[in-house]
Amino acid sequence: MMNKNDQETQQMINNVDLEKTFLGSVEAGQSLPTNTLPDDPMAPDVAAQLVEHYRLNEAKANQNLATFCTTQMEPQADELMKNALNTNAIDKSEYPKTAAMENYCVSMIAHLWGIPDNEKIYDDFIGTSTVGSSEGCMLGGLALLHSWKHRAKAAGFDIEDLHSHKPNLVIMSGYQVVWEKFCTYWNVEMRQVPINGDQVSLDMDHVMDYVDENTIGIIGIEGITYTGSVDDIQTLDNLVTEYNKTATMPVRIHVDAAFGGLFAPFVDGFNPWDFRLKNVVSINVSGHKYGMVYPGLGGIVW
Repeated sequence: MMNKNDQETQQMINNVDLEKTFLGSVEAGQSLPTNTLPDDPMAPDVAAQLVEHYRLNEAKANQNLATFCTTQMEPQADELMKNALNTNAIDKSEYPKTAAMENYCVSMIAHLWGIPDNEKIYDDFIGTSTVGSSEGCMLGGLALLHSWKHRAKAAGFDIEDLHSHKPNLVIMSGYQVVWEKFCTYWNVEMRQVPINGDQVSLDMDHVMDYVDENTIGIIGIEGITYTGSVDDIQTLDNLVTEYNKTATMPVRIHVDAAFGGLFAPFVDGFNPWDFRLKNVVSINVSGHKYGMVYPGLGGIVW
């Protein structure tokens, strides 16, 4: 005869639906569905375990040294993110407080980058959060392109004549790949200023040789992941100022600060590279690098 403890144990076993446990489920002995929806439902705990087991051999985030990503945040941040998963943040009329918080963050970043502190501050800049710095680069490039088109049309250019007036973008050859995508998607000629073992950032002695009336902008990089250097954007600004004195089409600078935009403002030794410079019109940043947030969050300010 079973004693009382044995009877209680047996009762607990009888009360468990083994098919709803991972090891007792049919699904645990099958491959994870990949191409089509499974015919039958499964218990949520089983589904969660299947996903976790599938990812077991994937690279661990805290060992990721390749993509410069923050891998840990405070548990309070995790909880806030989880609570906001059901918020459609792009619907700003329905979620005005979420939109306001985004604007607060944009303003804080803009002030880090040298936006003047005055009463008309909201007339001086505009910005948005982005899906990583890559979207920020895309938006920055598009702004340069459309701004150039408006100015070129006003100057009497036939912008449909791509033989004479195909837009071009000037950048050092150690760029982040999104700039190549931008130029491909929007039919912009990419003019790469070469780097070598001695020249590991934008070559200030030759960069203006690549500029002409069809140049939509020059990209300065504040944190070159390929070489570990930074472009001398202050010197670039001086060169552009001199060029613009006689140029038919003035040139603008966009700063790709994906790597350094949330690092340089807190560290001594960096020359002015941001909105303190006359010709810098836009800056993008990656939040999940030195911004200390999970992938993928970025931002751009004009």
